[in-house]
Amino acid sequence: MVSSSFIPYALLSGFFAALSSVFAKLFTDDRTAVIVNFLSDYFSDYYTFLPADTHIVLLIIRSICFALIFGCNSLMWTLFTKALHDAPSSIQVTIVNGAMNLTTSAILGYLVFQEPLILRWWIGASFMLAGTILVSQSQKRLETKKKD
Repeated sequence: MVSSSFIPYALLSGFFAALSSVFAKLFTDDRTAVIVNFLSDYFSDYYTFLPADTHIVLLIIRSICFALIFGCNSLMWTLFTKALHDAPSSIQVTIVNGAMNLTTSAILGYLVFQEPLILRWWIGASFMLAGTILVSQSQKRLETKKKD
């Protein structure tokens, strides 16, 4: 019986990998400054103690994003290692991790950055996942031939 205890770790690992990419983009993207300016203008009407200069707020937000890049990457590698430890094969972890990373990247890119999810992207992602699955199947066949 094959254990599936690695799947939650692999799924979370893929999620944190995609989340790290989002924070990296927020750290460098110009839209972060636009969001900070908008929120500063909105909240300055209600809270008079907020600083008028948004450069400090932007620096703080970018610093938080920078720290979250490393935090998410640390979690990703910790969970990926746990998944590798629990899985019968490393290729299974890679498939689950890759699928979650691709899907989460697409959804977060669409929600956070309004990136289009065109059919060509989905076809490309499907080919990547199908290729990984084919490699996994061939590895399983080689392992069963070696046992015989």
